[in-house]
Amino acid sequence: MKTGIRSLLLGSMVIGCIGGIGCGGSKPQPEGPAEKAGEAVDDAARDVKDEAKDAAESTGDAAEKAGDKIEEKTDEAK
Repeated sequence: MKTGIRSLLLGSMVIGCIGGIGCGGSKPQPEGPAEKAGEAVDDAARDVKDEAKDAAESTGDAAEKAGDKIEEKTDEAK
């Protein structure tokens, strides 16, 4: 009798596992509001980073031009 119960229990577990594997992961889950909000935050952070990089490059270019002008003026004064 114990063997019959064990066989029944084991069979049920095997069928349950096969059913779980067959049903799970067959199609992608739709994005929820948290995922959409997270993507929006990521996009905004990426945009800010790009703008800051561009601003830093512009500032560096302006500083370099100013340095060149100062150098020209000091060379002229010599």
